[in-house]
Amino acid sequence: MGGASSRRNQTLGILNGMLVNLGNAFVDPFTVLPVFITSFGGSTVLVGFVSATFFAGWFLPQVFVAAVAQTRKRVLPIYTASAAFRFVGFAGAGASVFLIDPSHRSLILLCVCAGLSLNALAAGVAAVPFLEITSKTVPVNKRGAFFAGRRVVGGLLGIVAGLVIAAVLGGEPTAMWAQTGAYQAVKSAVDAIGWSGHTFPHNYGILILVGAVISTGGVVAYLFVSEPGAKHVARAAPLRTYLSEGLELLKRMPDYRTFFWMRVTYQVSAMAFPFYATYAYTRLGFSEASVGVFVSIWVGAGVLSNAVWGRLLDRSGNRVVFVSTALMSIVAPVTMLVLASSGVSATRPVAAGVFALVASTFLLNGFVRSGRFIANQTYLLESAPPDRRPLYVGFMNSLSFPFMLSPILGGLVVAGLGYRALFAVGALAAVGNLVASNRLVEPRRRVPSPGEETVPL
Repeated sequence: MGGASSRRNQTLGILNGMLVNLGNAFVDPFTVLPVFITSFGGSTVLVGFVSATFFAGWFLPQVFVAAVAQTRKRVLPIYTASAAFRFVGFAGAGASVFLIDPSHRSLILLCVCAGLSLNALAAGVAAVPFLEITSKTVPVNKRGAFFAGRRVVGGLLGIVAGLVIAAVLGGEPTAMWAQTGAYQAVKSAVDAIGWSGHTFPHNYGILILVGAVISTGGVVAYLFVSEPGAKHVARAAPLRTYLSEGLELLKRMPDYRTFFWMRVTYQVSAMAFPFYATYAYTRLGFSEASVGVFVSIWVGAGVLSNAVWGRLLDRSGNRVVFVSTALMSIVAPVTMLVLASSGVSATRPVAAGVFALVASTFLLNGFVRSGRFIANQTYLLESAPPDRRPLYVGFMNSLSFPFMLSPILGGLVVAGLGYRALFAVGALAAVGNLVASNRLVEPRRRVPSPGEETVPL
């Protein structure tokens, strides 16, 4: 592919990531949605379910899509077909909040959950062609910067989105952050547009619809990429054949197995993350508007770290990013465990020290998730056998699907054993993730066994 066409594709890819990430910030599954459900009287299990489906839906369809994608010379049509479903699901979730009488809380929650789940499933369908096109158009030594760039600009805007969320949800006049010039400027703009002053749940409906419009813009932008034809096209085969081939890859490639267990332990540790916001809201006296500040903090942390992770990955490889983020991921659940065990009670306004501790967990998780996202994508692309790349990526993502449901388990733990037990399990799993990350072999430095990557299965 020519240099100009490649640069154009990279620009469209970054624009896509920028807008999709910005749109998703308005329905953040770790802050906005958990507090929305809790305010509606939803259980901790439902909080876990919604947070889980936001990500698990992205992983589930990929092995099925990969079976189709690796038989196609071009896969952009698959991405195009998924775009309509993404919009219908996202926008439908927001519209349901306005179209259904607020007294029918269960129906509203059902429609919001169903709509966002459809959006997540359609995004999962789009992921395989997106990564395949990326592998054909973005050089290996620029992929770290590419994936980081997709998140940096959207993250910068996501910081503003967090302040918008706080203003739409009513603000908190006595809070320190509400006195800042940045928040006051955003609040004035929100007031002028007419997004503020709406009662629950319509204020959340506004957030969902705004997110849908912005995210759809990013999806549409990527429809204009130029996709070169694939060099390796497999013959069509029954799905069971692809599943068998995926299991054979898992059996033959030790690094593939290690990567899988690293993902499992990380996801078990991450099951506690959606409950940091609900714990702060229900036990520590934080306001609904605080979730907007949490969004700004953890998205802002992602922005600050993206450039660092991207450069570190391009220079030193994937493993160093995995190990670094694994170390950092231990701190957040330990911090929340200390808070939950200290007997701190709810106050208004929230004490500055308590606010700083809770905020630090979102800061750390922003760093961790940003690094993990970049390294996950590049590791799979770099370690995949060229003639099995869609299967290699799609099978791993679909195999990870059950563990993406870990927030549901988190909700059950909170309901049965309480928050302290959840944070303790999260901390132990984070230690396990560090062990698995440390065992991973850097694909750039590894010499494969003869025929290992391309031998027909």
